Amino acid sequence: MRFRLIAAGGALLDEGDGTAEMAGGALVVTPQHGAVLRVAPADVVEIGEPEPYTVRLALSDGARLELSGLGRMRTQLLAELGDARVADTEKVLLLDGVGTPETFPGAFDGAPADLRLYDDALVIVPDGGLAEKLPYAFIRGVTTDQSGYTILLDVPGRPPVTLGRLARRTGEFLELLRARTGAAAGRTAHFLAALLPGLGPVALRSVAALLRDGRAAARTDLEAVEPSVFPALLDAACAPERAEGARRLLTSGTAWLGFKQTVSVQREGSGASPWRDSARPPVLDHDGRAGSFASGLPGMFAAGLVSGFASGFDGPFETYGPTLAYGMLGLGMGGLQGASAGGPHRPREVFPHERVTPAYTDFDALNETVDPAVLSFLLVLTPSGHLVYEVLNAPDHATYVFTCRDADQAAQLNRALDLLSFRVEGIYADASSAGSRYRKTAERLPALRVLRERFAARLIHTDGWSAKLGDIIG
Repeated sequence: MRFRLIAAGGALLDEGDGTAEMAGGALVVTPQHGAVLRVAPADVVEIGEPEPYTVRLALSDGARLELSGLGRMRTQLLAELGDARVADTEKVLLLDGVGTPETFPGAFDGAPADLRLYDDALVIVPDGGLAEKLPYAFIRGVTTDQSGYTILLDVPGRPPVTLGRLARRTGEFLELLRARTGAAAGRTAHFLAALLPGLGPVALRSVAALLRDGRAAARTDLEAVEPSVFPALLDAACAPERAEGARRLLTSGTAWLGFKQTVSVQREGSGASPWRDSARPPVLDHDGRAGSFASGLPGMFAAGLVSGFASGFDGPFETYGPTLAYGMLGLGMGGLQGASAGGPHRPREVFPHERVTPAYTDFDALNETVDPAVLSFLLVLTPSGHLVYEVLNAPDHATYVFTCRDADQAAQLNRALDLLSFRVEGIYADASSAGSRYRKTAERLPALRVLRERFAARLIHTDGWSAKLGDIIG
């Protein structure tokens, strides 16, 4: 193999013969003489072939690496590098979503890309250019062009996102995208039904539309649906030790309330053959085709809704409803945590000597998680031009203050937090040192840059919390 290393300005840094391999999670080029070059997959921002039998890698620092004479190793090396690059890019840029993704090779705005469908978001890692994360809560519509092979996503604040080159898997991708988008909305509706048992179905539908996963809803909008909705949700979602601080914040400005599921509780089934419930009738989708419910939590909810049994979490699952909702918030429900807490399904005997465990929701995992499975949070816009981000159900979580002009900027900061899955350490941690794990993220992820630029303060909940907050927001 022959390599050429070219600086950002075009100067030739090194060239010669050597070997190239994936080792220790990185691309390692070892010349016959000279220093070894180790390239982390996330530092490869573009993969191209400018001429036959030559691979060109554009690196994040502006340099280029050209590899030629790879022979039979070329295909294997590119495949390994491509897979590692997708996984490493998600990790470095904090773009991974909840659950295990289904991956599709396709195109994003005409360029080859990996399309990854998580429980809560679509993550796009193109062969060249910036990776993107599109939470389902911010996708307003999914359509196709006349051919049916180009998919258009309506996302606020930008031109339609174009996905294609899925070939025979176009229908599969489209169906799964719509299913996971609907399942995410369904989880929110069922979760809210358990917290608002006195609310009617039409009003609950309006509340769920406002409080989509990760997207905060204005207090005024929630109270417009029903005046008791906001205080009821706040009481249910707030840990006792955070109640006084929440009341303090509500007197400081315009408030939004939000929920974000941060942990997947779906578990795959196991056994010799797929589990089927013969009592469940087939369902026809909008195209008139027979379909079936998804596995795990979304499928369980959908089955309950369509069969007419479910009313929030309280349908066929008896006390699972309140237990699951409060367990997700990490607040518990006293006596309901015991026998009714649920757990893995017992294997069902399908045929003699053949036992199969269906996909299930691991309710126990909701209570064993150190962090709550669903994060509840307040956003408060103050007259002083600050936005306060306060987590209500994680006692050790600090308060974050950002500079913010108006409601539009508040929505932008809300979306930026959602793109980070509300992982906040990168907002205040050092990002200037070569030893910082957030340096590359801050340089390459626009959402984190916005949060860091507007970051004003981080306040720990100690005895002086209220006074320190008052010094900042007045």
